[in-house]
Amino acid sequence: MTLIEDFVAGRTPPDLYAAYLGTMFDSWATRMIEIAPPRGHVLDIACGTGIVSRKLAGSPGVDQVSAIDIADPMLAKARAMSAGVANVSFQQASADALPFEDDAVEAAYCQQGLQFFPDKVAALKDAKRVTKPGGNLTFAVWTFGEDGNPMFGAMEEIVARELGDDLVPFGPFSFGDRSALESIAAEAGLQSAKVTKETRDCVLPDVRSLVLFDLLFLGRPGPDGNLQPLFDPSDGSKDALIEEMIAQLAEQSRSYQQDDGSMLAPMTTHILTATA
Repeated sequence: MTLIEDFVAGRTPPDLYAAYLGTMFDSWATRMIEIAPPRGHVLDIACGTGIVSRKLAGSPGVDQVSAIDIADPMLAKARAMSAGVANVSFQQASADALPFEDDAVEAAYCQQGLQFFPDKVAALKDAKRVTKPGGNLTFAVWTFGEDGNPMFGAMEEIVARELGDDLVPFGPFSFGDRSALESIAAEAGLQSAKVTKETRDCVLPDVRSLVLFDLLFLGRPGPDGNLQPLFDPSDGSKDALIEEMIAQLAEQSRSYQQDDGSMLAPMTTHILTATA
């Protein structure tokens, strides 16, 4: 069995996402709700496995949470993890074509999804459209890896050196320019838009899991434009290289490693707040 096959162990990408990144995203979901307390009917855009959705659903004053994502597998995981939460619903939709009437919700939230949207301005405009005038819009977007996300910045350096610098920055850290975020907010016509930069220590998986997780989803565009995985999980010919990359990251992350093998490391995000 190859290193990646052993790591995956029959789990789906949403399973892995929830297992290895859930704690990190949970911490930031709490912070987003602190910044913009929800009420009434609220929207979670690019909900993934429903981390923000469930936090919103359990918040005082929230009647209903509508959550959307483009990926069916993520939605299936979100529904399974949200069983028993009566006031949240999930549906497949694109962020720039939200399936809601104008002024349908009191507030909209999006945690680490905006950087992946093909048309970011259209997505912000549609979030504004479905939110009642004066309602809160709150979007969190990671800064660049080298700008306050040291574990992922180090991983990007290793990948660039060992596999090619065309593979970085990683998608989650590809929209870290504060001025670019401010610019699209202005172009979308958001009111009272403000971008703040926040850092907090987050629990991350052990080094081996972090490397294998990142490599599993690493790829280059194929002839059809779709991302082609860089590693075939069944091909063990690159296992020695993967072990070397794990060793390199372990050396660079010693100060963040905890007794149980996990890491406690800074993560930094821009938080865009505005009103519709």
